[in-house]
Amino acid sequence: MKLDYEKINAKGFLIAAVFIVALGIGIQFRYLNEFPAFIHAWAQDDRYALAIGFLDNGFDLFHPETMIYNKQFPGWWEEAYDTTITAVDFPIHEYIVALLMKLFGSTSPWIFRMWTMICSFIGLFFLYKLSFLITEDCQKSLFVTAIAMTAPVYAYYFNGFLPGIPAFAIGVVGMWAYLKYVKDGKKIYFHLGILLMALATLMRTSFAIELIAVLGFEMLRIFRKESTFADKLPSVIISFALIVGYMFWNSHLRNEYGSLFLNELMPADNLDDALEFLNDAKNNWEYQYFQKIHYWIFVALAALALIAGFVKLIMKLKGGKEGKAKKKQLTIWLIPIIYLFGCVLFLIAMIRQFPNHDYYFVDTFFMPILMLFALMLGTLPRIKNYVAGGISLVALCVLCYFMISNVNETQVSRRWIEDGAYKTSLNFEGADQFLDSLNIPQNSKILSLYAYPQNGPFIQMKHKGYSVMWHKEKIVKPALTWDFDYVVVENQVLRDTFEERKDVLGRLNRVADNGRISLCTLSDTIVCTTPEEFFSK
Repeated sequence: MKLDYEKINAKGFLIAAVFIVALGIGIQFRYLNEFPAFIHAWAQDDRYALAIGFLDNGFDLFHPETMIYNKQFPGWWEEAYDTTITAVDFPIHEYIVALLMKLFGSTSPWIFRMWTMICSFIGLFFLYKLSFLITEDCQKSLFVTAIAMTAPVYAYYFNGFLPGIPAFAIGVVGMWAYLKYVKDGKKIYFHLGILLMALATLMRTSFAIELIAVLGFEMLRIFRKESTFADKLPSVIISFALIVGYMFWNSHLRNEYGSLFLNELMPADNLDDALEFLNDAKNNWEYQYFQKIHYWIFVALAALALIAGFVKLIMKLKGGKEGKAKKKQLTIWLIPIIYLFGCVLFLIAMIRQFPNHDYYFVDTFFMPILMLFALMLGTLPRIKNYVAGGISLVALCVLCYFMISNVNETQVSRRWIEDGAYKTSLNFEGADQFLDSLNIPQNSKILSLYAYPQNGPFIQMKHKGYSVMWHKEKIVKPALTWDFDYVVVENQVLRDTFEERKDVLGRLNRVADNGRISLCTLSDTIVCTTPEEFFSK
């Protein structure tokens, strides 16, 4: 009995939407109000602080700010500025979160996480549609979507605070629109795709790789007279004007106010260092980028795709003129190939970041690899009857079961109870209420000593100030001269490091503590010589 494709296709999008939302909520619900901690809490806290900054600055999109005055760049936290404004990639994601916070009257983490999760849902739904354009098969497209959702690194940031997830979603929609244009020839989809890719680039510069890959592919089509040139210019010109314009504005912000966000290349010094960085990235993230089962699926699909491609090539050669006519169409396989080449160039330019920053994978290699998954699946024969469809559905369910089980395990393993950022978030929980109970003015500046990461304590205190995360003398010494009103230190940190940093901690006068953090003032001389003496006063 043959399948009724019209009915299946009509139901496929609804099934995909239900699958994406149900699986996403199933994996992420328990973490929906989790304060950013664990892996890359630093970067996530900084993004969280940007959203809160828009609430504080009256929603001034072009003067983003966090909650600390001393910036990482260019002074490496050793220089304090008069304002918390910072240079950063176009922060529209955080701006929308700030609007939602205003709407709900709260800055709780669940608002940020909810918005990112909505972006993920949209991106995954269009990943399904993108895959369907390639495979013309519901089950294959759903399989690609399931692989993306169960990739550990993507699942971890699925409802997190980093802009890579919404930028990825926008990039997926842009790629879908472009392939829709290639398939249907409607130029509105080309302009939509290019503008969306430009927006993704504004939010996360690495998505320029996608934009350039698509424009490169389109130029090849123009050279082959499969497309035209002049009608492409409006969206391309607008896109590059916006990207270049914001680059200049961001450069102005960086020169004027400094930045908490990296804006320079990080290549290796030599080939040996590059190989070492690659090896470190492999050891740290190999089974976080994808699961073992994903790699095995990829290898199996590659083998099957080669066989299917070889068979089709033979059939085309036997087809004579018809085969030659089909060869004139430029294959969309070139898009992920060009995309991957751009990702390799980005890897070379930023290789120092890859061993310690797993989310760079989502920003770069993730999308072209998923496209290759879809393209390889598209080479396989379509299911033509209900028996084969039922068997493939069972196989898909079994694979999904193992993938979901594994990703749930990695979600737990990434949340280590001894994590320093997690301990800090627990210690500063309710810190805003503690400071309010002491009638500390909202405009008081606070020096946070030895708390990691930088913006986290200030988000929870709901006060701005200066961050000193480490004991390095060149950072601590200037910090003690800055214009702060109070010092905050975690009680356990003070006990553990008092002897090592008595020259600093011994100068603290305890004003009050809540059992986890102490609010202090700084004296010019040593006022206590032991932790016991500090807490007894």
